[in-house]
Amino acid sequence: MNKALNFISENNIQPEALFALVDKVQRMDLSNETNIRQIIRAVAEMANRKIDKQQEDRIVYEILKNGVNENIFDMI
Repeated sequence: MNKALNFISENNIQPEALFALVDKVQRMDLSNETNIRQIIRAVAEMANRKIDKQQEDRIVYEILKNGVNENIFDMI
């Protein structure tokens, strides 16, 4: 939880946008690669960070293999 909160504050992410994304994610199938890629891109956009294809692939692989955990924030 601390990594998530640090990521949010360090990247000046608007709480309203984050809550909207969380609401959307709760209704998504997180075993679907396309959905995971949409989420990764949305988070990167909120944080004003560029994610190249290789980074995105690594994050998708990590989520599909181990689920979502705090280490994801280190990868973005």
